[in-house]
Amino acid sequence: MGGAGVSPPGGPGGYGDRSVDARLLASLWCPDDHGDLLAEGGAARCASCGRGFPYRDGVLSFVEAEVLDDVTRREQSSRDAEAAWYDTINTEYTNAVELPAMVERLGLPVGPILDHGAGTGRITAALARQLAQPVIALDYSHESLRLLVGHCKGLDVLAVHADGRALPIRDGVIAAATSAEVYEHFRAPDRRMVADELARVLRPGAPMTISTLNYSWVFRLWRLVGNKAAKQGEHLFGSDFFYVRQTPAEFRAELDPVFVVRELVGIRNIPARTLAGALGRVIGRPRGERLLDWMARRGHRADRALEGSRLSHLTGTFLLALVERRA
Repeated sequence: MGGAGVSPPGGPGGYGDRSVDARLLASLWCPDDHGDLLAEGGAARCASCGRGFPYRDGVLSFVEAEVLDDVTRREQSSRDAEAAWYDTINTEYTNAVELPAMVERLGLPVGPILDHGAGTGRITAALARQLAQPVIALDYSHESLRLLVGHCKGLDVLAVHADGRALPIRDGVIAAATSAEVYEHFRAPDRRMVADELARVLRPGAPMTISTLNYSWVFRLWRLVGNKAAKQGEHLFGSDFFYVRQTPAEFRAELDPVFVVRELVGIRNIPARTLAGALGRVIGRPRGERLLDWMARRGHRADRALEGSRLSHLTGTFLLALVERRA
């Protein structure tokens, strides 16, 4: 990619000498009046209303001046606080299964790609490298995006700090999208807002992979023995934000009004990390680590094979849907 670019501040944590292509900024708009955004020093400014949106650590922020309600403030704070921890928890095995599941189903799109709920950037980097298209990485956690900027140096990525329910992106400009491990953290009315917004910014027929927590057999049994939090709750892993686990029928019912659902499967069907940990406790940690290493190198193929079976609807940690915006 070349041409004139928008140059966020350089230095540690920023994009250094690299410019963000102007086409990515042109895909965005002012959330207040949908005006064009122009580069102006260390900010993007609306050509219509004059509102400025600053870059901080290489991240273009649309929530800098927003007044957040208490629930949103707590959830955003939890996401920022866990960013460094989250950046370390995905093993090579997890990535060997989840990254191709999310990326390969998109085919070969041409144009800007959206990573909705990008977190610290593991899927963002895979999109930029494998599809060779510019990526808008959007998340509500600035701390996560700050880490993403470091992981995506040298790639055509624009980190955008914004609300996933109100995207500062123009209608119909996105050629493909991913939304991994974020949909389940929106409450029911907000999930419809998310779906509508994602459909709005996608081109007609553009593909998207979107995942949510699966109400798998493990959690169904857990609820049967009296744990109501197996289905939904307010504090996942101790962090202060909402989560829900859905059945395939529930997930499809929420997607169908907005998208054409091309495929719905379960992913991460083999709990490799749990199995390796249990083995390590019984016969020694080194053997458990060797099992996890083998699963990352070869065993993940069995996990991917299970995606093609109906069994994955019961065994998958996540449900993954391949959808298209309705024409």
